[in-house]
Amino acid sequence: MPLPSPSFQTLTLLGLLFRLALLVYGEYQDAHFVVKYTDIDYIVFTDAARFAYGGRSPYDRDTYRYTPLLALLLAPNVWLHRAFGKCVFVASDLVVGYLLQRILQLRGMDARRAARHTALWLLNPVVANISTRGSVESVMGALVLASLYCLLTRRFYAACALYGLSVHFKIYPVVYALPLLSLLDESYRPPREVWRAGCMVLAVLGIGSWGDREDGEGREGEDDDQGDVDVGRASGNNRESGVLVTVMSYAHAAIRFVTPTRVMFGLLSGGVFFALTGIMYQGYGEEFLEHTYLYHVTRKDHRHNFSVWFYYMYLTLDSPSGRLLGVLTFVPQLALVAVVGAAFGRDIFFACFLQTFVFVMYNKVCTAQALWLSSAYRLEFLGENTFRTIWLASLAMFAVNCWIVVELVRSHMFEYMFARSGKVRWVWGNGEVSTVAVASAS
Repeated sequence: MPLPSPSFQTLTLLGLLFRLALLVYGEYQDAHFVVKYTDIDYIVFTDAARFAYGGRSPYDRDTYRYTPLLALLLAPNVWLHRAFGKCVFVASDLVVGYLLQRILQLRGMDARRAARHTALWLLNPVVANISTRGSVESVMGALVLASLYCLLTRRFYAACALYGLSVHFKIYPVVYALPLLSLLDESYRPPREVWRAGCMVLAVLGIGSWGDREDGEGREGEDDDQGDVDVGRASGNNRESGVLVTVMSYAHAAIRFVTPTRVMFGLLSGGVFFALTGIMYQGYGEEFLEHTYLYHVTRKDHRHNFSVWFYYMYLTLDSPSGRLLGVLTFVPQLALVAVVGAAFGRDIFFACFLQTFVFVMYNKVCTAQALWLSSAYRLEFLGENTFRTIWLASLAMFAVNCWIVVELVRSHMFEYMFARSGKVRWVWGNGEVSTVAVASAS
């Protein structure tokens, strides 16, 4: 007889105890081993928090490349206990687990089965190791996932605020903007005042004719056929007009994409981002912009790295071509991320996952030390020249990751997030059928 599945509450307790045990062990390893358990970034966070708490700039600490909000958040590291920040990161881990559980249930999975899937996060030793070593990524995961969850549960204002905060905290969640905007299609029902405010903005800009629609019913794409007919009449049948038809068709689609809901999401989340950024700029000036955002555009890391680009960066570290490469590496990375976001945006969780995978795969800084501990230890601790070995390993890893992306796309079954009624579609259970199935049946 199979054992009963543990409840989500039991799993959360186990996940918490597991992380607390790692925190205690981490203190022991830090005190007795040459290789420390605590991530070097956490030491940087604590030093920056000490400066901020003392009224100085957190950027007085070399290599601090984050928003001052993080240093202020971790100020209790200075006056309470040095592990306070790790506890914050552990709490964020548990918040992610809670959000995963809620989202799975929201999409039709029963609580026990959802708990088994959530256990892959809560009891995952890699996840627990990252947060208990002092990485801030669990906070980022909680912010991004919370913004998605709020959109699904119609907490529009909270979703905008959380997304704006996440982009301010670390700039990379901006890549999720395209799938988020794609998600807010004709099936999404925003608060009425959001829709009306968006209509007013578009009316001022002279874009679209949304003002006569009360709450978005029948919006986006409603008059697409008429637009195509008008373009066709204007085009005639000659070859030159064929190009015009194509151009006009894309222009029409772009205009129809600019809906009141999407405009308001951009304005509100962007407003939160720029408000926080403005406040931090007022307090810390140019060094805030340089270290928090601009540094990551030109950053080159030729040692602490597992990127496919790193060896060439090492060979051209101080040359003009090396500086140019630091910028050009963004071209394939951002192009692929944009294509993924546009193609899978309405299947939001797969889109964000695949965007993240591609973003990291093509990133010029990829600190996946756990995959090459021997070579990394010899390079960073013993000073041996293992650059070529690491480069060959990075090429192998890149090739494997390319294969994984292809297989993920080929095997994925696209699932719209919302049904035409505006409700979240059930992927598991007897929820509403997909919009594709509705269209085929009709």
